[in-house]
Amino acid sequence: MSSQHAAPIIIGLNGKSEKLLITSKKYDEAWLQDLMFAHPSALPIAEIDRSFANAVPICTELNTPVGPIDALYATPEGKLVILETKLWRNPQARREVVGQILDYAKELSRWAYEDLQREVSRRTGRSGNALYEIVADTAMDLDEADFVDELSRSLRQGRFLLLICGDGIREGVAAITDFLEQHGTLRFTFGLVEVAVYDMPEGRRLVQPRVLAQSLIAKRTVVSLESEGLVAADDNDNDDPERELSDLEKFYRYFWREFIGDLELDDPDQPPPKETKVGNVFLQMPKGANAWITLYFYQKDNRAGVFLTFTRGNLADRIFEHLSKDKVRIEAELGIPVSWDSEKGKHSVSSGKNFPNLRDPIYRTEIKTFLADRSNRFVNVFRHRIERIVEEI
Repeated sequence: MSSQHAAPIIIGLNGKSEKLLITSKKYDEAWLQDLMFAHPSALPIAEIDRSFANAVPICTELNTPVGPIDALYATPEGKLVILETKLWRNPQARREVVGQILDYAKELSRWAYEDLQREVSRRTGRSGNALYEIVADTAMDLDEADFVDELSRSLRQGRFLLLICGDGIREGVAAITDFLEQHGTLRFTFGLVEVAVYDMPEGRRLVQPRVLAQSLIAKRTVVSLESEGLVAADDNDNDDPERELSDLEKFYRYFWREFIGDLELDDPDQPPPKETKVGNVFLQMPKGANAWITLYFYQKDNRAGVFLTFTRGNLADRIFEHLSKDKVRIEAELGIPVSWDSEKGKHSVSSGKNFPNLRDPIYRTEIKTFLADRSNRFVNVFRHRIERIVEEI
């Protein structure tokens, strides 16, 4: 199977163009694994299945009885992404990695939430409900009980996104169903991501992940392994049809659906948020920044608002430092009071407002207007700055 994209072309300041070549430098699976874990936004998850978008990195090398999972992610909606990285230089690896990731899915489907929480705590060294706390760092007002319930349901039903990420997945894609049919009753979304690494001037590298095997993935196909055999169907809504949404989930779903339908942003390049049934939706910032703007409800304090935040790490530290140096001008352009917070590697800029009752229809229009205004201000002021900073560093 041929790749979907031709080689990139880089254009220098002098206008001279140069075709980039696939790197000849050796790198191992650990390098690729660490890269995809540190930069989850580089994975084209939303292109494969938008219900797994905004996945938060939990840990690498999670221990299971069938072997360590390369990387595990979770969404605020309680869904899991299992990532296996593989350099496909060895033809046998192409067969083994598919069977391996399915074994992980089958094993996790036997686990209770407590089992996963225990192993995440062991791997991260964090006590308590580490799994919830890691996700809650990025999703304000994430209800712990709801998160645990949803993730428990995902485990029980085997509803995962299984991603295989490799450096040259071109052969044998059509035979994947042969591996799938060898496993028991599971329900999951399956994706193949090819990562091309190109040499750039000054010893740098360009890493280009891309979805592969459109016939299997592009329609967000859900593969179900049921007793009568392999069943595949388009799945545009991964909610369990047998489960009645709670009153709070219904509120969020209808609110966000209405809000997103009415939202008009000045920046035409800004993708709209995706509808959820929890108290957060997200506006992704430019690729490579690992940053996003969260629109949130905080029911405990009857507060709604917007905040810009980043995945923890050196890149976030450097971007936030650049923004902080321009703090006076940024606040003048925003034209609203904002809070700048930086603690234990977690950086954010936020603006919120308290309302008498977040769920009372009387305040619905006021809340929508407030969130739309703050979203537009944050996108206008931060998006182009972050894009420029990423290019410079």
